[in-house]
Amino acid sequence: MTKVLVVDDVEDNIVLLSFELEDDGFIVESASDGQTCLEKAISCSPDIILLDIRMPGIDGIETLQRLKKSEKTKHIPVIMVSANDADQSIVKALDLGAHDFVSKPIEYSVLSARMRSALRLIQTKKDLEKANKELERLATQDSLTDVYNRRHFYNLSEMEFAKAVRHKRKLSVLMIDVDMFKTVNDTYGHAAGDAALRVLAECCREVTRSSDVIGRLGGEEFALTCPDSDLEGAFSLAERIRENCQNKVITLDDLSFGITLSIGVTEIQQQDKSLEQLLQRADNLLYQAKEMGRNCSVAS
Repeated sequence: MTKVLVVDDVEDNIVLLSFELEDDGFIVESASDGQTCLEKAISCSPDIILLDIRMPGIDGIETLQRLKKSEKTKHIPVIMVSANDADQSIVKALDLGAHDFVSKPIEYSVLSARMRSALRLIQTKKDLEKANKELERLATQDSLTDVYNRRHFYNLSEMEFAKAVRHKRKLSVLMIDVDMFKTVNDTYGHAAGDAALRVLAECCREVTRSSDVIGRLGGEEFALTCPDSDLEGAFSLAERIRENCQNKVITLDDLSFGITLSIGVTEIQQQDKSLEQLLQRADNLLYQAKEMGRNCSVAS
């Protein structure tokens, strides 16, 4: 149910308005001054505030200013209540971010319509923000594994490479490949292959730092960029990922199987001019791991 905070220094005004709001299905909280309004706006988390302009102490305009400055309350729609339609404070309140105003004596049908308008606007804004976040996720993440997709991995990793060069900091990259992945697909089916890739991504997330950049480059090939990590640290991380994955049992319907990884590891060197050079070197080391019998990490 929608919660309304009614702010008025006249108790009778609060009581009369509360009766109509409650009859209309709203939950009503009240405050008789600006300070109490500010406190209840945080503690009660109202969906909308009806705020009288003229109050002793902290008046409606100052209360509105404080509401809109606070990260915790700035999103709450505020409808100002004024006894004078020509009050210049109304203009100031609208400029400060009030959604609307109603005049006293309050015509409830008008107030109700303006409240619905404010609440629809806020809901539309929330829906838009949610949709934008989902679009951003779809644009940057691999839909199967939820790690970064190839394009976003490269964007983030190139920024880390540039920072490492500029500040002469360590940077390492890992190239990771599922051993005999075609055999997994051919033996157990593509759904099993998808499950294996999700497990690989999970194994990476379980042992990496929030600053590490994990991406799926395509198929069964993943890459990992590790800022401020030298070769020894990156190799240790590669082994943790490999062992973590080796110990996982993947179940799908009545199937149970496992996978192993081959990993190539390298760190930035003085002659490196691009991220691509690191990734190519790590990829060459990955193929060395394959030639050595798979299920191992090779660093250089």
